[in-house]
Amino acid sequence: MEEQQVPPSQPAYQAPLEPQITPEQLAEMKARARELAVRQTVQQNLAQQTQMLQPVQQPRIVYVRRNLTVAELLLVLLLSCGIVTGIQLIWRGLSEVLPRVEVRVH
Repeated sequence: MEEQQVPPSQPAYQAPLEPQITPEQLAEMKARARELAVRQTVQQNLAQQTQMLQPVQQPRIVYVRRNLTVAELLLVLLLSCGIVTGIQLIWRGLSEVLPRVEVRVH
């Protein structure tokens, strides 16, 4: 058997060396971030003030006229017939019972 030479293992990934940030660069980055934050806050405040100054528009209400459906027509017909029939039955019942009532005066 022949033995093959295996090259020495190398790490699969080597992180690139990050450049060092100097204290001056750090201070400059902080100042820039602070300026940006102040600008954003001022812009947000201005946007809120302009929204408050704009008049509030009333919602526009639109009424749409439509035809009744067959089910709605049937419901109206049944209700009206029921009401008329009910009134007639009540009238008939009262007209039969009221003449039988005796009123006695002492």
